Amino acid sequence: MIKKYKDYIILLIVFLIIIFSSNINSFLMSLDNNLDITSINNNYCESLERDYNDLLSIHEFSLASNFNLVVSKVYLRNIYEFTETVSIYKGSNDDLDVGLAVINDAGLVGVIKDVDTSSSRVTLLTSKNSNISVKVNEAYGILKYQGGKLIVSNLSSNTNMAVGDKIYTSGIGNLPGDILVGEVAKIDLNNTEIEKIITVKPAVDFENINYVMVVV
Repeated sequence: MIKKYKDYIILLIVFLIIIFSSNINSFLMSLDNNLDITSINNNYCESLERDYNDLLSIHEFSLASNFNLVVSKVYLRNIYEFTETVSIYKGSNDDLDVGLAVINDAGLVGVIKDVDTSSSRVTLLTSKNSNISVKVNEAYGILKYQGGKLIVSNLSSNTNMAVGDKIYTSGIGNLPGDILVGEVAKIDLNNTEIEKIITVKPAVDFENINYVMVVV
């Protein structure tokens, strides 16, 4: 009985192939005629050029850095979690672990969240779960992502700072200190006027993250 049904299915598939083969060929010919080979080639060349420039920047940064770094390409960024996470090709086989800082040549990208043997997931600074200790000049605060922007809170109103001042990791907690986070874009006081709240211009372009380095 089983063999009978298998023979029937095979005959049905052959019949469908014969019926639709001409339409399939017509579709493929139409698709081929509509392909812009020059455009595809240009896009591919642009992609290679971006990769080359990114790797060159990272190489130059690595040579000048005092950190021990593991370089990886980003292989996945879910459009539904675009501001939350990215996935990279390196994992525990490369000595990566949860909580390590992830950077690029511009500054802090995020923190390792999950680690597999050959891949890891990175929580971005722009994640709603960000909670990073930072410093501005001699003041220390907490960096978070709220209302679509990065802010630093828990800063005394007496803190001396100005727009354009650089913001770095504080070294308090698991992350190394003195990794550039961004710069002060705006300074406000909270409702009680005893605490300053800073709006941060990030150093990293979070719209375009291609290669990263993990501080190990």
